[in-house]
Amino acid sequence: MTRLLRGITWDHPRGYDPLARSAPQFTAEHPDIKIEWSRRSLRDFGVQPVEILAEKFDLLVIDHPFSGRARTSGCLHDLRALFPSDFLAMLERQSVGPSTRSYDYGGLWALPTDAACQVASYRPDLLAALGIDTPPRDFDEVIDLGERARKAGQWLALPSCRSDAACLVASLSANLGKPINGDRDHLLPCDVFGMVLECLQLLISLSYPDSTGWNPIRTYDAMSEGDDIVYVPFGFGYTNYSRRGVAKPLRFTTIAGPGLDPKAGAILGGAGCAISTRCADIDAAVTYLTWLHRPTYQAGDYFQNGGQPGLRTAWTNPDLDRQAGLFFSGTLETLDKAFLRPRFDGFIHAFEHMGLLVHRWLAEGGDRAAIIRSSNEAFARARDAARA
Repeated sequence: MTRLLRGITWDHPRGYDPLARSAPQFTAEHPDIKIEWSRRSLRDFGVQPVEILAEKFDLLVIDHPFSGRARTSGCLHDLRALFPSDFLAMLERQSVGPSTRSYDYGGLWALPTDAACQVASYRPDLLAALGIDTPPRDFDEVIDLGERARKAGQWLALPSCRSDAACLVASLSANLGKPINGDRDHLLPCDVFGMVLECLQLLISLSYPDSTGWNPIRTYDAMSEGDDIVYVPFGFGYTNYSRRGVAKPLRFTTIAGPGLDPKAGAILGGAGCAISTRCADIDAAVTYLTWLHRPTYQAGDYFQNGGQPGLRTAWTNPDLDRQAGLFFSGTLETLDKAFLRPRFDGFIHAFEHMGLLVHRWLAEGGDRAAIIRSSNEAFARARDAARA
């Protein structure tokens, strides 16, 4: 009798293809277990409640801020009780930045399947045409590049739709040495929030006009299809746009922020595989996830099938790095210095509220003080509710 596991991931080749293509290979090695993967939008990946998905699926690919909700709702298994300690220790050693511990919040709610954070990206050919040999090393050089691009009729781009606007605030505040802290009763001090908004206002004034409606995928599509966008200072990285065979490949590199260490503080992203508490075949789920998270597989077929591996073995593999257009070596320092956002139950809602306000302000203008006040009040309410 076939044992069926149903999984849900996110709708992009990086999120879907390496999992869907793994299923037949896994079943060939384990004929009694079949895996079926479905997908949801990138927006839903960031905001859709995990407890709803856990009612329908055995395996969930989740964003790590859902760890707090998983702990409160009991909808996911604590994987520390299901996997051998030596396997979990291997994942910790293999962590790309804080990826492995990002799912560890009063329990281990997922395994690090995919690693990412906000990084910078550029078109090498367009930079060269401007007479620039290397991408910016600090924030002043970012602004200088933006001004030179505008004189040439070109642009920076700043993906700043609702969710990404929130992430920009998180990255810049962390880069400035004043990160969002889940133990405080406010999102950010008013002076720090004001500094962040000033930086964003500078960037958006030099950015392609449609930037406020774009996520990173849409930004990179525009960047690789046309010749108008020279550089993106902050956006979640995707190896899909830098790999061999791309007609107009992007190059990804460390961020260049306004802080003392320009490369530090970028908000951590990535994705992890979790097991629903409604999964009827835990042994099959553990067998599959163990197979999927082998370092040899992550640095092999997982990458070759379009994935962005979650394990360090892949990120430090010179051959994979060449195939990915030097993506891994170009961004690993920023991954290792990434900012891990709060994960308490309710944080996502407060974070999204702030993102909506900042997104609207970047697109339309408005009252900075009102944004800061409302964002801090929403964070305080969420923090209070989590403590109750």
